[in-house]
Amino acid sequence: MPFVHSMSTRVLINDLAASAKLNSVSSNNSRAMSESTCFPDRGQRWRPGLRTGTLALEGRFDDSELLTAAVDANGVDDAWMVTVGPSGFGLGEPVFTAAGDISTHSITAAVADVVGFTVESTSDERTWIGTSLHDLTAETATADGEMVTFEAATTSGAVAVLHLTELGGTTPTADIVVQHSADGVTFVDLVTFDQATTAGAQRKVVSGTVERYVRASWALGGTAPSATFTVALAR
Repeated sequence: MPFVHSMSTRVLINDLAASAKLNSVSSNNSRAMSESTCFPDRGQRWRPGLRTGTLALEGRFDDSELLTAAVDANGVDDAWMVTVGPSGFGLGEPVFTAAGDISTHSITAAVADVVGFTVESTSDERTWIGTSLHDLTAETATADGEMVTFEAATTSGAVAVLHLTELGGTTPTADIVVQHSADGVTFVDLVTFDQATTAGAQRKVVSGTVERYVRASWALGGTAPSATFTVALAR
């Protein structure tokens, strides 16, 4: 696999396509380790504990939209939902995603530089590594997406995220689901997002079996609807 240049990185924050405002993103997962060493042991012994994840974003302060999103999310539980595609959001591309709380928000201004900002968020449990099921493109009709094939089914459940950045038309609605299949032919719903009537972001957690073949599917309502969105699944 060839190396990926950072210019390919795309970032979604809630219902905002924020890539053009950012110049750095970093993800970190960690786990607390409790020492369990006793006298007879000839080396240290450890027990794994709680997990946590952080996402740090840096960018240029050149509009109010991103600032408003940060202010609105500050102090609200799990209101800062970020999904990053290091090589974009094309079908099957890897992503990392987290819904968390803003822990640090700073704005810096230097006389010889443009104004910058930094936002760091701490997610519940961890930052999830997943796969894109739909690129950030507009759909104008009900359809099923192309399927993504994983190596095997899993019984560990999954986390699904939806970033709907635009929803246009007259009284538009978007019903978006993630479906899975054991054979790549017959699909059933795995994750059902709440019906959308405006732009927004959602995150759903499911338990149990997730089959090997997965796809996004969407039903659009209203007059001349158009929905621009990304769907990703972490297993």
